[in-house]
Amino acid sequence: MRVYQRQLLLHVLTHHGESTAAEALELMGNIALDQGAPRDAILVSTAAVSGLLRELHSNLLVVRGENRGDTRNGRMVATWSVTDAGRIDTRPVPGAVGGNAVQVREAPAVQAVDERRSRGGLTLPQLMGLLTIEFDAMLSEMDREHQQAQERARREFEGFRQRALRVWGVSEASA
Repeated sequence: MRVYQRQLLLHVLTHHGESTAAEALELMGNIALDQGAPRDAILVSTAAVSGLLRELHSNLLVVRGENRGDTRNGRMVATWSVTDAGRIDTRPVPGAVGGNAVQVREAPAVQAVDERRSRGGLTLPQLMGLLTIEFDAMLSEMDREHQQAQERARREFEGFRQRALRVWGVSEASA
């Protein structure tokens, strides 16, 4: 998997140009998901990509560029670009690693790719999962608002009841 991850990172830098580790991670994840790569082929953190970039830098396959401000973390982060020795023009596919072939779905048809692009790059199961999460969040927010409205109505009724008892007490005393 490490060979695939190295090749994929070099491919991303070849086609995207100068990138931060976070940008490269996002692009690598998108490509790996499109290919149906196994979960262990996908890097999951910016730190993992940074380590891979440092490794590629020591092999003279990438060069460090200017630092760029990262609004997410509020600090400067390194940018990286590929050298001529590291250029990979063809998209790598996870293959045999250590003698074991990694099972990968065949590349999706053009129509399926176009459908995913029209949905923001998400597959139908991913889209449905996202919608389910959003629906659950909406329901919990509506439930919270309903409970707050009931509590507010109880407080207002209790305030009205207290005022009514005082008015009744004053009217009894003056009678």
